[in-house]
Amino acid sequence: MFRSFAAALALAGLAAGLCATPARSADVLPTHRLSAALATEAVAGAIAACAKLGFAVSAAVVDVDAVTQALVRGDGAGIHTVQTAQDKAFTAVTYGRVTGTMVERLKDSGVAVKEPHIIAGEGGLPLRIGNELVGALGVSGSTGKDEDCGNAGIDLIRARMR
Repeated sequence: MFRSFAAALALAGLAAGLCATPARSADVLPTHRLSAALATEAVAGAIAACAKLGFAVSAAVVDVDAVTQALVRGDGAGIHTVQTAQDKAFTAVTYGRVTGTMVERLKDSGVAVKEPHIIAGEGGLPLRIGNELVGALGVSGSTGKDEDCGNAGIDLIRARMR
């Protein structure tokens, strides 16, 4: 049994060596991500902007893979705002556009969105470095000001998103 195992292991090693080729630049895709500190600053800025307007909100930043990088439930924000902020960010990164623009577009098309975590409402904003989508920020809890508050958070970090 040992000989057959050793032979199989040697054969697997040989096959892996034959299949492995050096990575070419066309095979490796460069990506950018916000640092945790920058993502947290954007979230805090959005929450502070809404607080100045009298709204208690939650805000989330997701990376390009829709993995949450920063999430804060603002003081007094409803529990539902946590998931909604994440879902708005998820939607913005999934479609690569401001979620508020999706409301009319979907209404006009007659398409019903049934995918989990997709919210066609204002408050989800894509984050870009140049033309590259690197994530999104979602805000939930205000009455019609989620997008404005999100833009305030993004404005705080925009100069450092390079």
